[in-house]
Amino acid sequence: MKQIALNYLREMTGNVNATFHIDQWESIEELVVQKDKLLVVQKTGWGKSGVYFISTKILRSQGAGLSIIISPLISLMRNQIESAKKLGLNVVTINSSLSTGEQAENERQLLAGNADAVIISPEQLANDKFVGNVLQNLLSQVGLFVVDEAHCISDWGHDFRPDYRRIVRILQYMPSNMPVLATTATANNRVVDDIKQQLGGQLKIRRGSLLREALQLQNIELPNKTERLTWLAQALLMIEGTGIIYAKTTKDCDTVAQWLQSKGFDARAYYGSVNSDERKQLEDDLIHNRLKALVATSALGMGFDKPDISFVIHYQAPGNVIEYYQQVGRAGRGIDHAIGILMFGHEDERIQSFFINNAFPSETDVNELLELLGNHDGLKKSEIEKFANLSSGNIEKILKFLSVESPSPILKDGQKYYRTAIDYQLPYERIERLSSIKVKEWNTLKEYHRYETCLMHFLANELDDDSSEDCGKCANCAPKNKLNISIGRDLVLEANEYLKHLYIKVEPRKIFGGSGDLAREAFPIYGFSYKDKNLQAEQGFALSKWRDGVWGSLVAEGKKNNHFSDDLLDPMVKMIESMPLENQPKWLTYVPSPRHHFLVKDFAHKLAAKLKIHCSDCVFVANEKPQQKMMSNSFHQSHNLDGAFDVQVDQVYGDSVFLLDDAVDSKWTFTVIAALLRQKGAGAVIPIALTSTSNNG
Repeated sequence: MKQIALNYLREMTGNVNATFHIDQWESIEELVVQKDKLLVVQKTGWGKSGVYFISTKILRSQGAGLSIIISPLISLMRNQIESAKKLGLNVVTINSSLSTGEQAENERQLLAGNADAVIISPEQLANDKFVGNVLQNLLSQVGLFVVDEAHCISDWGHDFRPDYRRIVRILQYMPSNMPVLATTATANNRVVDDIKQQLGGQLKIRRGSLLREALQLQNIELPNKTERLTWLAQALLMIEGTGIIYAKTTKDCDTVAQWLQSKGFDARAYYGSVNSDERKQLEDDLIHNRLKALVATSALGMGFDKPDISFVIHYQAPGNVIEYYQQVGRAGRGIDHAIGILMFGHEDERIQSFFINNAFPSETDVNELLELLGNHDGLKKSEIEKFANLSSGNIEKILKFLSVESPSPILKDGQKYYRTAIDYQLPYERIERLSSIKVKEWNTLKEYHRYETCLMHFLANELDDDSSEDCGKCANCAPKNKLNISIGRDLVLEANEYLKHLYIKVEPRKIFGGSGDLAREAFPIYGFSYKDKNLQAEQGFALSKWRDGVWGSLVAEGKKNNHFSDDLLDPMVKMIESMPLENQPKWLTYVPSPRHHFLVKDFAHKLAAKLKIHCSDCVFVANEKPQQKMMSNSFHQSHNLDGAFDVQVDQVYGDSVFLLDDAVDSKWTFTVIAALLRQKGAGAVIPIALTSTSNNG
């Protein structure tokens, strides 16, 4: 049988001389012959997918049922399906990136028994329709069950995903003698023990060395964004090949990519909100070396497979050492030398604190949602938003958190959520434990950045790999290998100017509610219909990100002092002059504040004078409402503005107009006032703001 498996390996790889890596054949044998439950802890590139596809091929030839593979690696699924095809396997996927037609076709193949394996993304385990109509019909036929990236099942792990908890429940309905394979490259002993407990005490473990022989690691202290951008532009001239630059937010991905493009590099931004087809194209462009770099969030993470990535640079720090090992391990899988650079920025502490503090729902929010469900006979998510002043993301987080609790205090039936009879309390001890772990892990990463001996040994030690030795290649082991980049003064000045003029797009809202009914409920006074193109604002811009950079800090200082500095006038004029406007506005108006009457008004008149256009005081406060920043979701943000403003028609002009506000977040204030101005005869309304306080990106 080993020779048969070896032949399959050579078919998969297209290499007639391919041989098994250490423990590969033994893993296949334990699954196919002994029908064991097995956890494989091996570095990425070792060939974990080869183990489960070769095992699937052998088991299917013996008459076994299909393999179910749970994997979050949507970016890798396409590659895996192509590899499986070389073995004559028909592998289908069920994941959120599929169109309705693609999903239906794949479900049809599964129910017809035409698939040898199915790769299911974990969030699909929360899809009641798929689970009830398809998955439950497959469970008795399964020949092999695979949990890829198994560290996600452990809440001790760096990348715990609540949907993975559903896997344990599914396994309860499967034959006890069914082989199970769990795979990961990033599990320390604590996580391994948790996986073992959840998947069954008989779990065997095969652990290999996690040392990355090709990687040359280096840490760099450049807290200032300007210096980091300058360093990148100079370093990429020296580093051969293609690679990945990791950033924490979508905004920073765009910032870095556009800067590198301006310096002549083929660099593109990649993150979760980029549409699926474009992400596929970006991955393909990097794989075929049409790009110098992808500037990516962790959306380009587990499973992206390009053996010849020659560098991974972290523009900002990840949340922990294990996540760093996983991401930097994208480099050097199939080449002899690759570079891994970790930078630290002054904003990293703030970003990481935000992620840690928002990892779990608060007791107040959970109780509010449970009480709301208890008072209604089922609510859709959009209805929850209407009744509860909680953000859409927070509602989603609470519902997911509660739905995987066992027993769960909520039940989903179709699109509606119901309160069950379970007397529920938040698991305070678990939340406190996990929060403290996240803080400890962040501190360990900071320790790694300061570490003065072997960097690779530090990483392997954190993963409890006792076999690792000093790498002899990192900047600490071999100082001569350091990338010494002197930061040129002229380029620093250029990067500083670039950051000063990195304006933030303010895209117009195109509808006045999630549905016609919600629009009517949100705006009973104004009576806006669901969608009216004639009332829409145009695309606008904000000068800065709140408290970010020179202008963002200056705006924050102005808000605190109740007076905006005249130093913001010229930057605003420069931003306006850069805007691609078909018709240059002949006048300007502003959003009046019911609490700080002269803050925006005074600046608006000064800005209009600089632009040599008229400033109209046509918008006025009609009813004082609660502060808009206290409204957490779209329905409450829009409804809070209903009747808040009005417009004096005799001070409205028919030409295009700039609409100024000090800060933009949800865009609802711009949306509502633009609609009122349009109703009173104004031309195109172009929103402009001093800063954006939005957390999106």
